[in-house]
Amino acid sequence: MASTARQLVAHIARQRAMPTLAINTCQRSSFHTTQQILRDGSDEYNHKKKKNFAENMSKQFIGHVKKQRTQTKAFAEPSRFVVIDSLPPTATTEDVYKLAREAFPDGDKQIMETVFCRNAEFNFIGRCIVSLNSAEDARRLIEYGHRRVLGGNTLKVNYTGNDKSDANSVMSNYRRSELTSMTDSTSASGRSVVITGLPPRTQPEHLLGYLRSRNFFPVEGAPDNVLHLKTKDQSTVAKFLVKFDSESEAWRCVRTFHNTDFLLKHRQENYKLQLNVAY
Repeated sequence: MASTARQLVAHIARQRAMPTLAINTCQRSSFHTTQQILRDGSDEYNHKKKKNFAENMSKQFIGHVKKQRTQTKAFAEPSRFVVIDSLPPTATTEDVYKLAREAFPDGDKQIMETVFCRNAEFNFIGRCIVSLNSAEDARRLIEYGHRRVLGGNTLKVNYTGNDKSDANSVMSNYRRSELTSMTDSTSASGRSVVITGLPPRTQPEHLLGYLRSRNFFPVEGAPDNVLHLKTKDQSTVAKFLVKFDSESEAWRCVRTFHNTDFLLKHRQENYKLQLNVAY
């Protein structure tokens, strides 16, 4: 009889415990389900956020490119004359020809003339004027070359003059008389060398003799084959322009004397020479 009573009490206790167990089980199941929903929602939110960020960056990049294109097309009045700014100090005409070749087929063959601009002391200022066959050639060079990087510099390319301008009248504004031969009016651009760093009292005949003694011969029969260039006030060194027969000879001179010392014997003073080819 007592055993039956104990079994009855245990059965009632189990029945009372079952709702609590069910509630706890439901609570745990509900908690995990809520966590999963939150996790899924968070993943979806992060995915959308990343997608929106990527789309915004893409739109900004495309907008930047379009803006640059618009700026290029909206520059100056179209003409067949182009001005290139921010060229590196070591730029040559070949750099300009290469830019034109990359811009369109046989682009270098459409270039009529290039003039590198210089200041009063004959220093290159990073600007070049280019005369092309047509305004269409100029447009293609501008669209390709603007904001192109050359020698670490970002180029700025624009029109100059106007389509009715005469080529000679435009280019003559930028040509330097020092680079024009007095004998035949040909340009000495590319075959002339700027020599800086000689003693201040050096005269053209002194430099001419110095070069000849080292087997370098400027243009024969030209009275302006060695020119004394202007320097800044109170400059402690002299500057000269020396004209050779060819570009290769000009570069040979630069390779031989650039960054070498010139010894002024009677004072035993060394002068560091700086040379570059003038275009």
